[in-house]
Amino acid sequence: MQVLNKLNTAGDYQHPLGLTAQVFLAYAAEDCPRFEGDGQALPGQGNAATVNALRQLLTTAQIPCWEFPRPWPSAVDPEAAMSRATEGCDNYLLVLSPHCLADALCLQGLLFALSLNKRIVPVLAEAVPMAHLPEPLQTLAAIDLRTAVPPLKQTSAGRQILKTLRHEASYHRAHTQLLVKALQWERQLRDPTLLLRGNELADYQRWVVRASGRSRHQFIYLQVLYVAESARQWSNRQGNNGSDFVPQGIGWLKHWVE
Repeated sequence: MQVLNKLNTAGDYQHPLGLTAQVFLAYAAEDCPRFEGDGQALPGQGNAATVNALRQLLTTAQIPCWEFPRPWPSAVDPEAAMSRATEGCDNYLLVLSPHCLADALCLQGLLFALSLNKRIVPVLAEAVPMAHLPEPLQTLAAIDLRTAVPPLKQTSAGRQILKTLRHEASYHRAHTQLLVKALQWERQLRDPTLLLRGNELADYQRWVVRASGRSRHQFIYLQVLYVAESARQWSNRQGNNGSDFVPQGIGWLKHWVE
């Protein structure tokens, strides 16, 4: 798999269920790499070299990734595209720099990712005073790339990034997939044909149980509501009160399905 740039389609209001990626690479416009017609990177402003090194790292590791298109296509609403891409990513990989802290779109994406309980992976491209960071970032350890020399895959910082992205990857993948399904259901006015059923429902019920025991990257309310309504509808089809579809350890959810 290669690095993808699908924000032009991710900006659609209805989120295609298959439109997901493991990483959303977020950075300021001033740190954006620029390329010649033959695809060769041009000397850029800001931290373009760091962004390009991250892109190469993810491509080499075959990690599907989105990033901000610069300049934005005229037909795309940047805020809507950012929101859809943040919903559909497992990890929000943020390139920290003074430019980033002044970029409203980067900060908006960060706050949205936090509200969705996404995993935030900050990487430090340039010195940033801790006090200037948004409060949620002050408790996260940024991976320091300031002295890392590309290719990043040969550096300890690069290996740390890959280790972080691969840790509990299946959990974060399920988080994204359930979120996208739940949002699609909500935006389609809770269309019952979009509800979970059978083995898929049971899998996501188990995921909710697992998420409920975590201190970070838990579910959001909409995900629980979606699973609960799916269980209620499925149990009605099967002619029982739903108890057979509530896994052990999730008794607090039973009031939604009874």
